[in-house]
Amino acid sequence: MNYYFIDYENVHADGFAGVENLGEQDVICVMYTEQSKAFSLELVEKIVRQKARLESYKAGTGAKNSLDFQLASYLGYMIAKREDADDCFYIVSKDTGFNHLVDFWAERSVKVQRVANFTGEEKEPKAAAPVVAAAEEPKPKAKPKGKSKVSDSNKATKEELLQYLTEEEYTDKILEIFNSYKTRVAINNGLSKEFRDSQKSSAIYKKLKTLLREKQKS
Repeated sequence: MNYYFIDYENVHADGFAGVENLGEQDVICVMYTEQSKAFSLELVEKIVRQKARLESYKAGTGAKNSLDFQLASYLGYMIAKREDADDCFYIVSKDTGFNHLVDFWAERSVKVQRVANFTGEEKEPKAAAPVVAAAEEPKPKAKPKGKSKVSDSNKATKEELLQYLTEEEYTDKILEIFNSYKTRVAINNGLSKEFRDSQKSSAIYKKLKTLLREKQKS
């Protein structure tokens, strides 16, 4: 299943862009406060037309970032309750502070991702270019997590993927994602970003689970 935790205080109605892509295997958990409890009729109608399950929780206020703490706590609670290790958890927020939470769970092989809305778009602020002194050597770029150093034994061929996917489902991009990342979490996130459709990316990932185990992707 896919679980979406909405930081409504942060994203408001914009966070529900792409909600029509969700299905019966998706759960929406809206976290809101007294200051951000207003929903337009148009948004309410859009949500109730979907097959996804909707939950809403009013977060207590009185301390800075109280909603964020309660969202993080409920996320951990739902992760502990999960019945399928392949369940995916999404934090719908533009708050980059949640990235530390994503990294925390990634180290424990739990699929958590921060997105700006249901289309899967991540919105990261552009950092200003660092000022480099004349005598200072620029630092080499850090290698992205989960990518590179994928041994040949962990790589798959097109023929192997076609044992699990149909010709219509297969694309060279799926093969590239499979062979570029070392972990299941990273592969699942790569598929989510590629298709921007949680149902489609989840279906493809589940079909490839057996092959992932054979290739010993952790």
